[in-house]
Amino acid sequence: MTCRIQNLTRRLVSIRGNSGESWHLPPNVAIDLMDAEVTENDKIAKLVAQGVIGLQAIPPEESVEPVSQTQERSRRPRSQREEVE
Repeated sequence: MTCRIQNLTRRLVSIRGNSGESWHLPPNVAIDLMDAEVTENDKIAKLVAQGVIGLQAIPPEESVEPVSQTQERSRRPRSQREEVE
């Protein structure tokens, strides 16, 4: 399951997940993270209590699968390339 973290302030907020990875949230921007990054994280709990960030659980059907950043290339089969050469 994933969760959404939103910066509720007008300044940059940096958070560190349980894995050690850091994220920098500009004002009013939200990101989706895995629950493992947020559960039992005292720093994130403190930011939520102070009203700096908002934390919302996202059901699995609403979470978005990551899209591949590389474009697929169409290639001719190897047998056709050898005939041309």
